[in-house]
Amino acid sequence: SLLLVFTKKELKVKYKNSALGFLWSFINPIVITAIYTFVFSVVFPTSIKDHPFPLYLIIGLLPWNFFTMAISMCSGSIIGNGNLIKKVFFPKEIIPLSIVLSGLINFLLEIIVILVILIAMGYNFIPYIPVFFLAIFLQIIVTIGFGFIFASVTVYFRDIEQLLPIILLVWFFATPIVYPLNDISSKSSAAATFLKIANPMTSIMLLYRESLLYLRWPSISLMFYATGSSLTVLFAGYYIYKKLSPNFAKEV
Repeated sequence: SLLLVFTKKELKVKYKNSALGFLWSFINPIVITAIYTFVFSVVFPTSIKDHPFPLYLIIGLLPWNFFTMAISMCSGSIIGNGNLIKKVFFPKEIIPLSIVLSGLINFLLEIIVILVILIAMGYNFIPYIPVFFLAIFLQIIVTIGFGFIFASVTVYFRDIEQLLPIILLVWFFATPIVYPLNDISSKSSAAATFLKIANPMTSIMLLYRESLLYLRWPSISLMFYATGSSLTVLFAGYYIYKKLSPNFAKEV
């Protein structure tokens, strides 16, 4: 299908002329994990004591990398494919969808390695695998939703592409990746509640860690909220994309 053609193209472009190719999918998160482990274990210690901090960190970092790389690539994807959009008629949704799908392939390769490490360390996450799959599914639809939003809005407001790294940096620290949400709750329950409500990635991160690290079933309310907020982002993103896409050819 056309979606697979675009996805293969994204993967080829990403690793074109790269000597290490797919290995960069593993090298980048390992290096970043090492840096953050030093910062948040030695310089600014966190409250995480029951589990190895590098493990805690990478379980949050891999999904986040998938999310941010997909969003970053989506933001300029319509402009980057301007000539194709002007000359060929095809479903415009395929462009951001192919980016998310190519990112998902990288993410799944990375997460399989982490699952093997968890098993080797004695973490029996098998009973909680449905929660893990739910987290992946919700992250996919959240990423697609925000991908639609940034891909379409950037066509009309080009400054967004320049602002996006700042937005994602703030978003990173507003998501419990390098710290547990309990650290925020103990200081301000209102702030923790706000992070849960305003940031769909917060509840998704909690689902990943509940299933893989803490080895327990999350609350029903968390699963319902994560599902509801993710679907809301998907439908809102698709609506915005469909609303703005008819004029893409004129704007690019």
